[in-house]
Amino acid sequence: MKTQGPPLLVVKDLKVHYPVRTGVWNFSEPRVVKAVDGVSLELFPGEVLGLVGESGCGKSSLGRALLRLQEPTSGKLTVLDQNFLNLHGKALRHFRRHIQMVFQDPYASLNPRMTIGEMLAEPLRAHFSLTSGEINHRVDEKLTQVGLSAPSKKKYPHEFSGGQRQRIAIARALILNPKILIADEPVSSLDVSVQAQVLNLLKEIQSSAELSMVFISHNLSVVKTISDRIAVMYLGKIVETGQREELFRSPQHPYTQALISAIPIPDPLKERQRKRMALLGEIPSPEKPPSGCAFHPRCPWRVERCSQDPPELEVTQSSASHRVSCFEAGKAHPL
Repeated sequence: MKTQGPPLLVVKDLKVHYPVRTGVWNFSEPRVVKAVDGVSLELFPGEVLGLVGESGCGKSSLGRALLRLQEPTSGKLTVLDQNFLNLHGKALRHFRRHIQMVFQDPYASLNPRMTIGEMLAEPLRAHFSLTSGEINHRVDEKLTQVGLSAPSKKKYPHEFSGGQRQRIAIARALILNPKILIADEPVSSLDVSVQAQVLNLLKEIQSSAELSMVFISHNLSVVKTISDRIAVMYLGKIVETGQREELFRSPQHPYTQALISAIPIPDPLKERQRKRMALLGEIPSPEKPPSGCAFHPRCPWRVERCSQDPPELEVTQSSASHRVSCFEAGKAHPL
C-alpha cells in the first residue's frame, strides 16, 4: 500500500436522499429515504479501502454517488484534485475515464446483444482516437490480463460462466486505465472457489497497476483479505474506520465487534466454544432513522446520551488513523 501524498478521492459530508412517492393527492410532508447521510472519507494512492456493512446500509448508493451514477443530494466530492460535482456534459464524460466501476451482477451489467470485444472497444472509441488495430490490441491485452483468451472476444455474455463474466466486467472497467476503481460487491454472486480467483485477480491487478480501489462488500472476511484500510457503515453513516490489522485487533464500535464476531472460525472446537455478540432488534428504516446515534436501539452499551446526541467520527486514543463514532468507544466487551 502506498499512502504518500495527497488523497486521490476526498468525500465530505456526502448525502444521498431518495424521495418517497406517496401518490398524486397526498399533501403530507415530503418523505425521503436517507440512504447516505453525511459520509466523509479519503482514498489514498495505491490503497484499497474496504467499505463494509449490512445489506441496506447505503454502501451501493455511496459507490454509485462516487461516480455520479446517482447524483448526491449534498456534500463535497473531490477526485484527483477536481471538484467532481461541478463537472457536466462533455467534461464529466471525459473525466469519468479516471474512475470506473465493477458492478455486483456481471450478467446484468453486460449488454447481451454485444460481443465481448464490442463492449471492451466501446469505451476506447468514446474516449480516445485510436485505429482499429490499436483498439483490437488493447482489447486482446486486457482480456489476457484477466485470464481470458483473445479469441473469446467474439463470444456473447451468455456463453461464459459467472466467474468469467465478472472477469470481463473487470476488464471493461480497466480498459481505460483508470486511477480509481469502485468495486461494488464484485464476488457476492460467485461460488466460494471462484470468489478466491477473482479476489486474487483484483489484488494482482491493483498491485501491478498501483490502482486505488474502494471495495464494497457485506462480507467482512472478504474485505479483510483484500483491504488495506476498512470503513464500517451503518444506516448511511460511517461508524468506524481504521487500518485493517488494527480494526480487527481492537474494534472500538459495538457494531464492528458484532460483525467480527459473526465471522466463522475454521476450527469446529473453537467455533463451538467462542461467544458471539448478537445484536437485538431490526435495522431501523432509513426513512425514519433514530434520533441521536443511529445504532443506539440495538446497542448493548447504550447510555441516555446516545438517544439524544449524534456522535462524531473521532480519533481513538490508540491511533491517529483509527476513528470511531461512539460515546462508549473502547468500553465494549473485548472479543
